[in-house]
Amino acid sequence: MNTIVRIGVWSLFVLTTLPCVADMDITGRVLSESGEGLAGASIRLGGKSVLSDETGRFMLNVGPADIYRLDYSANKHFPIIHSYSALEFSTQQDASSGDAITVPDVTLVEQVDGRIMLAVGGDTMMGRRYSEPSDNEPALIREGFRTTDTVGLLRYIRPYLELADFTTLNLETQVIDGIPTENAPKAYVFYTPPEALLALKESGVDYVALANNHTYDYLSYGLESTIDALEDSGLAWSGAGLTEAQALAPYRKKIGGNPLSFLSYLGWAGNFTPNQVAIGTEKGGAAFGTTANINRTVRAEVDQGYLPIVQYHGSREYTDEPTLVTETRLKQAVDDGAVLAIGHHPHVTQGFELYKDKLIAWSMGNFMFDQFHYATKRSYLLYVWMDGGRLHRAEVMPLRIKGYVPVPATDTFRQSVLKRVKELSGRRGITLQASGGNAVINPHAQGSQPGAASVFTVPAGSKTPASTVWPLHDRTWNSTMGSIAPLQGAGQAFLGQNLLPMGHFESHYLFGAPDRSWIADGSQTIVAMDDAPSGKNVMQLVVPAGQAKGTLGMRTFEYTFEPGTPTSFVVKARSDAAATVTAYEQWRKQGENRTEALETAKLRLIGEHELSAGGWRELRFDFDSPRVSAISYRVVLKVTPTDDSRDHVSWFDDIALIEWLSPPLDAGPVPAHVPSTLASHVGLVIE
Repeated sequence: MNTIVRIGVWSLFVLTTLPCVADMDITGRVLSESGEGLAGASIRLGGKSVLSDETGRFMLNVGPADIYRLDYSANKHFPIIHSYSALEFSTQQDASSGDAITVPDVTLVEQVDGRIMLAVGGDTMMGRRYSEPSDNEPALIREGFRTTDTVGLLRYIRPYLELADFTTLNLETQVIDGIPTENAPKAYVFYTPPEALLALKESGVDYVALANNHTYDYLSYGLESTIDALEDSGLAWSGAGLTEAQALAPYRKKIGGNPLSFLSYLGWAGNFTPNQVAIGTEKGGAAFGTTANINRTVRAEVDQGYLPIVQYHGSREYTDEPTLVTETRLKQAVDDGAVLAIGHHPHVTQGFELYKDKLIAWSMGNFMFDQFHYATKRSYLLYVWMDGGRLHRAEVMPLRIKGYVPVPATDTFRQSVLKRVKELSGRRGITLQASGGNAVINPHAQGSQPGAASVFTVPAGSKTPASTVWPLHDRTWNSTMGSIAPLQGAGQAFLGQNLLPMGHFESHYLFGAPDRSWIADGSQTIVAMDDAPSGKNVMQLVVPAGQAKGTLGMRTFEYTFEPGTPTSFVVKARSDAAATVTAYEQWRKQGENRTEALETAKLRLIGEHELSAGGWRELRFDFDSPRVSAISYRVVLKVTPTDDSRDHVSWFDDIALIEWLSPPLDAGPVPAHVPSTLASHVGLVIE
């Protein structure tokens, strides 16, 4: 039978089990930039395609799948791709939509003379854990298979890169064939095999920025090797060199008739010897992005008739806002004539700003990296359409770094990425609009407020009884939480954001990349269940007979939390027999090694719940995040069967680490100071 689903502006719903469906009708609308229906646009999904009618509407009949990738194209328009997951097609239900799945409207950008489409990605490397994995993980780049493996790691994102006329990334590594013997005196040094550059080139990347704090990790030997490998690969580059003059030199290219100049800078020299920036003729390294260097080199490009695009590596890691040094220097670059400014280094995304009508992306986050931190897995690819030196439009395409592999972000992961972008960009006066699964920066339509203010009402008929926390999946990422309806039995409520948007397990096996979010000691398995609280997948935990406890929870530490904040670890649980579920915090303190902390750091009791045999129930553990004593923390659950003489089986779903964003709120309007844009959940205050 067909399922009835609408993706767009949804009414309140409760997550439901993914139905077993046959063919489904997918409908949608393609628009021109004027907002009118675009006739004759091609929409392709797998082996099927259809043309939009005179109103821009289309319908495709397709079979069930885990990911639905829709390729949009039209004559004299730039193509675009939007992907949706089966979870989205099973949970946003609206009986008024008939037997069709309605995807959000997609706007195609018109191709005119001189207009070009750029794609910009973030920090990129394929070293360290890719070839030397830890925690019994498989090697993603195997010796003897480096070419095949590196190309394979990019296969899911390649179609999105190839859309653009020109694609750029930040190459945050040196490129060396073999194991280097001498490195700079610093804590973290990276090297990547040369085959990775060939894979980037084959996957649609055209240029890499080299000015960063890892471009001199293995000193002159590593830099010379990197430059040689780049020349062999055909990738263009700038931002580093064997002399200061070479490091500060631009890469110039005419694209669509536009004379572009790509400049790349590093914001600091490093407090060690030898440092990481190029100096005179005697030392190589990264281009030093001092105010004077930026001023001189950007103006020189303008004077020679080029349109400078500046990339700058600075700010602090894992933060929401750029440092004042970064902000000053990137705005200085625009003042000097840069037409686009891109920031790197924090490893997490930050917002956007339109400064003197020029776009600044304060931090691109990661594109391809082997970090464990949960926040660094949420990122984006930025599409920018330029008319010469004038910004025409930009789109934020959400990314997920899944098992160190870049893939399109869908469902709750996409929502998390775009909510953050909306909140941080809104602080700087940017209004984002929606197109398909992307967020749009339209410089011609700033000040409008897309999305109506919504009202939260406690949902009735939840599959899990006695719920105290509810997801806000009824709200699109760009809507505003306006007020809270009267709560059941009065009381108050919190607004919160989920730091673990993959906790529904529906994406665990997607794209062939393992989800490294959860403890995996052999007793946990992701399985399908007919009565799962959401979707179809749950985590199964087996505690063998004679074993006192089983363990599940966060595999590593959450780094980007707000210290001293009310927080809840919430999970739906079911058991085949009585058991006690106990929650613990584990802290990683300043100076502690991550691996050692995971093995030896103290488990700090949060609370416990008794779990009896039967249906699903909510387990909620409230605590305050560490205030000053920990740089990161995780939550671990211990399951203790009442009867350990037999195998014990329990199941878990919808794991959420919710950082509350507001104080307790009464029913009524949400105060303006509460960052409700970020809210993914509402929780009742437990008396």
